[in-house]
Amino acid sequence: MAISEHSRHQLYNRLEELLGGEEAATLMAHLPPVGWADVATKRDVDMLAIELRGEMASLRAEVRGEIAALRGEFGELRGEFGALRAEVSGLKSEWRGELQSQMRTQLVQLLGIQIAAAGVFASIVRLF
Repeated sequence: MAISEHSRHQLYNRLEELLGGEEAATLMAHLPPVGWADVATKRDVDMLAIELRGEMASLRAEVRGEIAALRGEFGELRGEFGALRAEVSGLKSEWRGELQSQMRTQLVQLLGIQIAAAGVFASIVRLF
């Protein structure tokens, strides 16, 4: 049977008639505000604590597993970045060599053009 506020008030009024106002209030203060079926016992709380500890341990294990997986993935990424770094370093050296070769070729060509231009200029000066 559910206890309503109306039935609680009736009980208080009857207790007040029998015991007096102060005693009725003291007795009503010791009654739960809801039905006894809704009151948790120490055993209920202990069972919930055990259940909660189990769930927390399960979550802890799951989080640790995920962290271990992330560490493995980070290790793989480090390896990939190391390989990329080596590849970029190799390309950089290769490009540096090609650039130096092209610069030498251009320098020789420019020197040849300047020598030819000097020869043409000298010929023009002799003609006049």
